[in-house]
Parts: sequence; C-alpha cells; structure tokens
Amino acid sequence: MIPFLVIYVANDYFFPFITGKNFYFRIIIELVVAAWAVLCLLDVQYRPKFSWVLSSFSVLLIVMFFANLLGQHPQTSFWSNFERMDGYVTLVHIFLYAVVLGSVLKTKQAWNWYLHTTLVAAFITAFYGIAQYTGTGEKAGVRIESFLGNAAYLSIYMLFHIFIAFWLFVESKVTLHRVIYALVSVMFIYALMNSGTRGTVLGLGVGIGTMVTYIMLFGSRYVEFRKYAIGAFILLALGAGTLILGKNTDFVQNNPNIARVANINLSEDLKVRGTIWGMAWEGVKERPVLGWGQGNFNYVFNEQYDPFLFNQEQWFDRAHSIIFDWLIAGGFLGFIAYLGVFVACGYYLFLQPFLKKDDETFTALERGVLLGILVGYFTHNLVVFDNIVSYIFFGLILALIHSRVAQAIPEVQKVKVDQKLVSQFIAPVAAVLVVAIIYTTQIPGMLAAGDIIDGYRAQDPEARLQAFKKAVDRDSFAKQEIAEQIAQQAMSIVRDTQVAEGVRQQYVELAIKQLDELVLNKPGDARIHVFMGTFYRAIGDLDKAAEQMGIAREFSPLKQSIISQQAIIAFSQGNTEQARDLFAEALALDDRNKEAREYYAAMLFINNQAEEAKTLATDAEILSGFAANDFLLNAVNQVKEYEFMIELYKIKIEQNPEVEQNWASLAFIYSEVGDKAAAVTTMRGAALELPNFAKKANCIADNIEADKAPEVGC
Repeated sequence: MIPFLVIYVANDYFFPFITGKNFYFRIIIELVVAAWAVLCLLDVQYRPKFSWVLSSFSVLLIVMFFANLLGQHPQTSFWSNFERMDGYVTLVHIFLYAVVLGSVLKTKQAWNWYLHTTLVAAFITAFYGIAQYTGTGEKAGVRIESFLGNAAYLSIYMLFHIFIAFWLFVESKVTLHRVIYALVSVMFIYALMNSGTRGTVLGLGVGIGTMVTYIMLFGSRYVEFRKYAIGAFILLALGAGTLILGKNTDFVQNNPNIARVANINLSEDLKVRGTIWGMAWEGVKERPVLGWGQGNFNYVFNEQYDPFLFNQEQWFDRAHSIIFDWLIAGGFLGFIAYLGVFVACGYYLFLQPFLKKDDETFTALERGVLLGILVGYFTHNLVVFDNIVSYIFFGLILALIHSRVAQAIPEVQKVKVDQKLVSQFIAPVAAVLVVAIIYTTQIPGMLAAGDIIDGYRAQDPEARLQAFKKAVDRDSFAKQEIAEQIAQQAMSIVRDTQVAEGVRQQYVELAIKQLDELVLNKPGDARIHVFMGTFYRAIGDLDKAAEQMGIAREFSPLKQSIISQQAIIAFSQGNTEQARDLFAEALALDDRNKEAREYYAAMLFINNQAEEAKTLATDAEILSGFAANDFLLNAVNQVKEYEFMIELYKIKIEQNPEVEQNWASLAFIYSEVGDKAAAVTTMRGAALELPNFAKKANCIADNIEADKAPEVGC
C-alpha cells in the first residue's frame, strides 16, 4: 500500500497533499510492525539482523531523542505540524519501515516485486503530472507537482524512481524489459526536469555521473553495461553542455522550467540560501552539541533574522540544506549521526569490495546504481529539505542494502517462544495495543484535520464555529495551526455585520483563548505574537496589538515586517511621529525595501516634512512605486502638495491609461492649482484615449472651460 500513498490526496483534510499521506503511512507502519513482531516470534528467519546501516540509523534515533527532548520546543520536535508532519515520530516510522522491509524482503524476487510495484505508482504519478503540464488546465505549463502539491517533492520522488528503473534495468536479462525500463526512466527525467527544481536536477546529474563512472571503472566483467555507461556518460556531458551553451536560445528560454535550470547562477541563486545558512550557523554556535530539536529552526530564523531577506518568505521553518537542517535539529552529534548512515552505506557499497576481494554481496552494476542514488539524493538535499516522500524512499534504499549485508544475531536467533503463548496471548495483546496506539496518536490528528476543512466548507458561521471547536477538542498536535485558522476566521467574522453579535463574540473569545494557550505552551515564538498583534488590530484593540508586536520585536528585533506592523498600529493610534520613525527604521535596515520607503515617505508628508519625503524618490522606478501607493497619494493630497500629486498622477496614467479615474483626478488637481488649460487638455486626452469615456470626458472639459462644476450634466 505504501508505494501508492503518493497518489492519495486527502481533500477532506487540512493540507491535503501532506496529511493524508503521512497519517496513513504511520498507520500502515504501526499495523505492519505489530504483525511483523508476532511473525518474528513464530519464525526466526524474519527476526532483525545486524548491519551498520540500521545500527547507524539507531544511533541517529538515540541522539535525536535527546536533542528533541532538550530542544527549544519538544512537542514540535516530536510531533511536528500538519504542514510538514515531520519530526521524531516520522523518523521512527521510517526506521521501522526500513527494519521491516529489510527483514521480510529476503530475496531478489521479493525485492523485484516491491520495486515494480512502486515503479507502477511512479508511472501513474508522472503520467498524471505530465498530462497536467501539457494539457489546458490551470497547471498547464507550470512546474509539475502531480499528486504531491509541491514541485520539489515531485522532483525527489522522480529522482529515486529514475534510479529504481536503472536498478531493474541492470537486474533484468530480458531485452524488452530493459527497453521498457529505459523508456520509463526517460519519462521520469522529463517529469523531473519540468518540475523546475534545480537542486534535484543537479542531484540527477551528479548521481548519474557517479553511477556511470563507477561502472566504467569497476564493471570490467560487464562489457555490455560498460558500453551503456560510456554512452550514458557521453549523453550526460552532451546534455549538460547543450543546456549551458544553448541557454540563451528561444527553445530553452521559452520553457520556464528548463530555463530555471539553464539559468542557474550560483553566486546569485545562493544569495538567499547563503544568508539563511549564515543565520543557521549563528544558531548552531548557540547550541553546538544537541542543537535546537527538530522543527525548531524558526526560533533561529527569527532571532538571527537578516534584513536582507525582507522580500522573501517571512517564516522559514527549514534552513534549506541538509547540513544546516541537521546541525540545527541535532547539533554536531545529530549531524555526525546522520552522516553515519551514509558512511555505513558507503562502507558496504564502496569500501568492502576493496577489503574483501571475494565479496559478491552486490554486483558492480548494483553498487553503481546504489551509489548513484545516494549521491544524487544527498546532492539534492544540499539545497532542499526532506519530506515524507523522500524519507520513505531513502528508507527503502537503506532496507535494500541492509537486506543484502545483514548478519544474523545469534542471541536473537536462539530465543524460543511457545507458539501457543504467541497465538493465544501475545498476538491478541499486540492487536489491542496497536489499535490503542492508532486511536490515541493518529485518529485525533486525522479528525482535527477534517474538522478544519469542515469549518471552511460550512456556509453558516455558527456551524463553522462548531467545526473549529471540534478541532480544538481533539487535542491534536496541530494546536498552533488550529489557533491560527480560528483567529483568521474571527478577524473576518468580526467585521461582518450580517453575523449575529453573539456569534461574532464567540469567535473572538475562542480565538483569544486559543492564542493565549498557544503563547503559554510555545513561548518565544515571534510568529505567534505577530499573529496575535494582527488579530487584536483587526478587532480594534490597538493597545494589545501594540503590546504583542512589541513582544514579537523582542524575539526578532531586525525583521522589517514586524517593525512595519508596529508603525501601522502606531499610526492607527494617532501617533504619526512614532509611525514615521518606525518606518524610517525599517527602511534603514535595507534601503531596497520599497514598501518601507513608500510608507516612510507617506509619514513624512503627514508630519509636514514634504521636502524630505520627496528626496526619497531617487529614481524613476521608486517614483513609479510612489504613484501606485494609494496610502501615499492620500497623504500627499492631505497636505495639499499638488505639484507632486500632478507628477504622480501623470505616472499613474502612464501605468494604467485605461483607468478613467486617473484622468479625472489629474484634471481635478490641475483645476485646484488654477491651471484650467491643463485640466481641459487632460480630459480631451482622456476622450481620445478612452472612447467609452469620451462623452463624459468632453462634457467635463466643456464645464471646466465654462467655469462650471466639472461633472454638472455629465
């Protein structure tokens, strides 16, 4: 069932591309592990065996248990949230998945059945994604996501299955089958390329390069496959060269996904990533041994926020690099433990054949494919982060290696258990236990994810409120997301006068209660306080809004979006000088911040500092932004800086000549300054430019010439 989870989209759950796959993966693993545990007692051949692969994974689990327990927010570290569903619980389930696969799939035939099964699921996924991409719907021509809802998730899924197709290719002795695997791999490469995920494309290139190089160097016994490897190496070099040399051609540039890959510029593209990695490193230095715990990068991101990121995503929860993600999550101990898993694989695949000349655990072809996927996956992860799909297939590869290299543990093999005891007591207890685990750990989250969607689907505000109350009562691990959704609903409902006052009040009370509990349960999170500040501003409690934004600022002192929110609240309170100073502070942190510049200029106008405000418009692009900002225009109008208004409205007409009001406003301003001729010329121009507006525009022009009120009779 697990290979087909990728095509399951839980439309009745919050985050439908994420939650359904994760919940059912966990449930399947829990059921299978319980059954496997009983099987191990009945049949010794399925009992766990020793390999450095799963031993190193076990060390990672031990280290991360303590890293999460002692981290910034253990609940997030262990359980994650609906958006990611990552965390320690997922890591444990991936480990158990690898253990069961590696213990039960004992033969090449069994593995071939399983790999063919997942290849079928991947074919369906790729076909559906390509159909979306090449069709006429809203997904046509955009980055392929298929059933995964995220192009990066699709790309790593395709990367694994390209190499699974290669594995089946080298395992097969039937020419027709090899042709099919080759064609399927080409299909997967096409889907990957059109996911537009540059890190994964690089991972593919590095992975294939590793695979074919290894086969060329060490596959002397496989003359035919060495020829294939040489051909693949030449094709890879030609493909990369063509992409580099032809990146400016219409063919490449007219395909946005291929262009994303061809236009890679590491010095430019890694500026944002590099800034985030620098922030992450500062966090690592704070907690170098065991880190912050899984899922807690947001604390580091806020604390170490670099103003350079003002125009990027405001709430990064990942460092977007496997190196820094593990350093943050588990410190150097966690990172070394994670690398240990790759080192163990490298030992069996690369080093052991040199140490044991007669080693035939894997053929050179198999080693080449496995090294290729591991190197490709690691390369991908240098600039991306893991998700349930990548974890599942990393676990699959680990299980495949383990199943070949594992050695029986005599002490485990010797244990004998009475079969009646197993069938009459242990098996029923295991069944009850696994049902209890699923009921207490998975079902509440599943129901809460459904309640949120039920709330959004409910047309009646009261029914919607009851759905959100149900979500709260489930006591799931997604308390923050539920609280945020309730607060958003309350902000919308509180302004809707068609909703009964009592219902609106219930929304507000529920939101306040959940946000207050969130602050107590998750202290130090700037995002929560920003959310609370926004909520209080929406319901008109400006004092509490200012208080919450001030707390958020303490946790993230250099984040311009928080400073700007403080300024907006100050302005709403009538403190225009404080608002001006706050916007000035936001702009000073990075003068590329156009929004801060425009609002600072508006505040200068409002504070009767017009000349200073005008000096902020240092070029035509900035002036164009001024013209597009209605708040700034109102500020200029408020202080009657008509000459500047004329300049801005001329730009507005250039930007949007089809907007009738722009012409009329410019004519009105000319009238205000006594330039009747310019006002008339403006309206005559509008009549020529906008035929549907011509009659009214000419009428207004005639009135202006006749010294009448402009719109009389028009």
